[in-house]
Amino acid sequence: MAIKDREKKLFVSSSRNYAAELKFLLTSLLLLCTIATLFHFIPSSFTISASDLRLCISRISQTPPTPLSPPPSPQASSIIHEKLITNNTIKRFFNPYGSAAYNFITMSAYRGGLNTFAIIGLSSKPLHVYGNPSYECEWIPYTNTNSSLEKIITNGYKILPDWGYGHVYTVVVVNCTFNDTINGENNGGKLMLYASTSGGGDRSFNVTDKMEVLVEQPKLLDHTLFDSKPKFEFLYCGSSLYGNLNPQRVREWIAYHVRLFGPKSHFVIHDAGGVHEEVFEVLKPWIELGYVTLQDIRDEERFDGYYHNQFMVVNDCLHRYKFMAKWMFFFDVDEYIYVPPKSTIKTVVDSLSDYSQFTIEQMAMSSKVCLSHDYGKTYRCVWC
Repeated sequence: MAIKDREKKLFVSSSRNYAAELKFLLTSLLLLCTIATLFHFIPSSFTISASDLRLCISRISQTPPTPLSPPPSPQASSIIHEKLITNNTIKRFFNPYGSAAYNFITMSAYRGGLNTFAIIGLSSKPLHVYGNPSYECEWIPYTNTNSSLEKIITNGYKILPDWGYGHVYTVVVVNCTFNDTINGENNGGKLMLYASTSGGGDRSFNVTDKMEVLVEQPKLLDHTLFDSKPKFEFLYCGSSLYGNLNPQRVREWIAYHVRLFGPKSHFVIHDAGGVHEEVFEVLKPWIELGYVTLQDIRDEERFDGYYHNQFMVVNDCLHRYKFMAKWMFFFDVDEYIYVPPKSTIKTVVDSLSDYSQFTIEQMAMSSKVCLSHDYGKTYRCVWC
């Protein structure tokens, strides 16, 4: 009885298998008939051979093989980019060319005193967001009078003045302060900066770039520069000028502020593409009179930063001229310094002589802000 039941089950199973195969064949035949019917509506230029149909049918009936091993090895020309290591793991290698964003781009370096320096430049913003860059400074004297002193090295302290504003690049000011006077004998030397991409944590991916940032020739360092009376009373550090500036507006602006600051003033203008020929003609007389220094910084346009890297530009101006002026001003050429009646710019800053810096309140100007009948009603309309 058991044998008959087993044979009956086998018969039912076989019948089901045959039914499934028959269903597949009928479906395929129906599909082929449908295709043959559609051929009547295809242009005569389109042809298909019997061999093409056989190939199509054979592919339908085939079952994809189950992969039992890794894919075959790549071509021999690709072997340099990978390596087979333990546990049948393929180690891939990446070979960079060029740079997505540079580790450090130097603009300038200046002395801040007998033993301190400031290095101004740009660095990759993502590097500072996701990494921990560090800096080291080294002074290499031309003549080492102390034979026991092989290297004069100090850690660099980084300052990020435009943090939160930077685009691809952010401004970095590196302060290098040494324990002793540098180049005290005035024999000359050079300052080196070591910029490392990973100052802490996993240093296995660390890359350190070495760069020469400042050179002092023998007998040319003026030690009195740091404590002598400054040449100018007021010095203006302008932001990056770009775009299509109106020469008449520039003419009005420079004439107004030369008169305001007086004969012991100087203006440093930075051209990031905005000082076109007509604007230059406006500035030229003031350059010849010694009131204006024009600096071409158009090369900074290669590096995407906040407002044409204006924080780098004004920091460069600060460290370049800070021993040459009693007061330095930082504002734009679309802004005017206003001094209340019966006051001068000198009386204002003299009243602030106990402070190292101060900020100026801003107020937008237009024909709707201040009207004649508002005179005396608010301090914002005292000039109406």
